[in-house]
Amino acid sequence: IDKHGVISEERLFKLSPRFELSNRIATKHRFFHWPLEFADLFAKRGGFDLMLGNPPWIKVEWEEGAVLGDTEPRFVLRKFSATQLRALRQQTFDEYPELEARWMGEFAGSEGLQNFLNATVNYPELKGLRANLYKCFLPRAWRVSAGDGAAAFLHPEGVFDDPKGGALRALLYPRLRRHFQFSNELKWFPEVANRARFGVSV
Repeated sequence: IDKHGVISEERLFKLSPRFELSNRIATKHRFFHWPLEFADLFAKRGGFDLMLGNPPWIKVEWEEGAVLGDTEPRFVLRKFSATQLRALRQQTFDEYPELEARWMGEFAGSEGLQNFLNATVNYPELKGLRANLYKCFLPRAWRVSAGDGAAAFLHPEGVFDDPKGGALRALLYPRLRRHFQFSNELKWFPEVANRARFGVSV
């Protein structure tokens, strides 16, 4: 680290080829290594004093139509049995050979992301829950906070009413200082149903 607190990646990579490999993978897939990017802050303070956010409310699942739908709209417009879907997929790949490699890359990325987010070694707090990105932000914030740090997130109410979320709530409630619940009656958020409940948790 130089006098301005900036890490010399070149020197770091010489000391540890693993860091270079992880940096290449992170650049390609756009993940973020908090303790590496903010090494000076973590060394001095142990993490962040304040975090604010509106994490993505996205279920992590494979959506084939998102990849193939532009080329073959039937993937989006119709419901198919697994056998019909397989036949249509193969027919589409035969017609557009370059599409198969793109589909395979997207599928591998989606499966990798699901496996990472559902792995108990990465998110033990979410064991038994279906991965939704906003849920992953809560334990991540706990890990990168300084000892007396605070975090506030706008998110759906699923953490409070998920029947399988007891273990997560047991960790959340002792940390929770304030919770404000809202519904989208005034349609401030057009992409969220007007009766959907969401909240701000501090």
